[in-house]
Amino acid sequence: MLYGQSTVPGIDLAGGYRLVAGMDLSRYTERGRARAVEGLVENWRRRLNAFGISEPVITVRENDTFEIVVPRSADTGLVSRIIRESGEITLHLFKDGAEVQALRQRIDDALSERASAVAASAAAASDGPGAFSALLARITVEEGIGDIAVREDNLDTVKAILADSTVQAGIRAFNLANPPAGAFAWASEPVERGGRLFHPLYFINQDIDLNVQPVASAVVSDASVTANRGAYAVRLFLQDEGRESLANLSSANAGNRVAIKMNGQVYVTLNIQGRIPDGRIEVPGGDSLEEARALAVILESASPALDVTLPDQAVEAPSPLGEGAVVSAAGAGAIGLGLLCAMFVIRYRAAGLLFVTGMLHYLIMTGAVLRLWNIAGIAPYFTLAGAVGLLGAALVFVSVHLWIFEYLRAESGTESSVRQDVMASLEKIRPVLVWTHIMLLLVSVSLVVVGTDAVVNFGLVLFSGAAGSLLTCMCWTNMLLSSLVADWQIRKLSV
Repeated sequence: MLYGQSTVPGIDLAGGYRLVAGMDLSRYTERGRARAVEGLVENWRRRLNAFGISEPVITVRENDTFEIVVPRSADTGLVSRIIRESGEITLHLFKDGAEVQALRQRIDDALSERASAVAASAAAASDGPGAFSALLARITVEEGIGDIAVREDNLDTVKAILADSTVQAGIRAFNLANPPAGAFAWASEPVERGGRLFHPLYFINQDIDLNVQPVASAVVSDASVTANRGAYAVRLFLQDEGRESLANLSSANAGNRVAIKMNGQVYVTLNIQGRIPDGRIEVPGGDSLEEARALAVILESASPALDVTLPDQAVEAPSPLGEGAVVSAAGAGAIGLGLLCAMFVIRYRAAGLLFVTGMLHYLIMTGAVLRLWNIAGIAPYFTLAGAVGLLGAALVFVSVHLWIFEYLRAESGTESSVRQDVMASLEKIRPVLVWTHIMLLLVSVSLVVVGTDAVVNFGLVLFSGAAGSLLTCMCWTNMLLSSLVADWQIRKLSV
């Protein structure tokens, strides 16, 4: 129960999945490359920790490659997204419809001139007048807004046209005559109309009208403005400077549309109804809570835009300790626990049996507290650090019972006074018992708050073990001892 349900198996004990990321850092100087690599690894580690993946193994290899190992419980698709995406969000105002139509006509004219120059070629002749416009559809989105779009089967053709040098020259000439400069941008998601997929193509300001980062916070919530893009959304709260800039931008462009751009694509478009004073922006988070949480992590820690490549599938990575070592350690632990219980029974007789049953109660309570951490969204990873935390808490539990039984042994008098001696002793030791566990709980909480990776796992399991020990001592050991001498009139505890 403790290993399978309450905690998440860690890499060092259970192995994980290996991803190899590659990127081109050739444009950096040696010092700049070292700084970029250090910042990138730190950002990845911070993102994975915020997403709930503790103690990831990130190794820098040669040829600008990185090896990232995450636990088997991790969603490798979301991990890939966390590693690959920069999270940089920018706002761009739309160019108005007349300008878009004028540019489309200019592109069509340029294609027509090129086709006439190579009229001998049958392939080129097919790209005659209106070739670009013929490939574009028109779709209507919410509130009657019409956008140009490209049908799925025409996507590659239109991308090739836009990349053509003649077309690029036409766009540059148009921008010089119609400032501010604009640029085509694809939507991040296709839309479905009439059973067909269309890819919206927007013409927006080329320069950034507002850079959202750094954000004050990114909060996952149910979608409202972007409900058509999924059940969940991420609400971005801008810092003071960004909030003021957003208020000025929205006030000056009421009635216009703005595109929220991320990773070179338009993530969502919004109508500016009026001034936005609170610095809050909503972006779609997807249909699953985990997907929205991953996006929130990405947006809260934007990194430099680098072309990170990752394989489609992760490769299994075995435990560095080996399965045999883990099984052997578990076996040794079981033997040690058995010997410990036998020692208590031999020395304390009936009270020792109370400890043996209390040990089972302790493990159940510890697992329950770990489960509560998991339900609260903080996944305790059962790694070597977690195992040490559990061992430390178990030693406290054993030491407390040794102290209780030895104290009772020293304080117990004649058989006729067992009840009075035990009840009085339990009253005396209760404050010390409670405060000892409270201090241990406070220390473990401090480790969780200020620590990272292994320290956090150690603190989580130590807290759970200490809580389980306190619950067992107060609700099991204390209760049974009191019942034995008070309700059952036991005259000798065999301590």
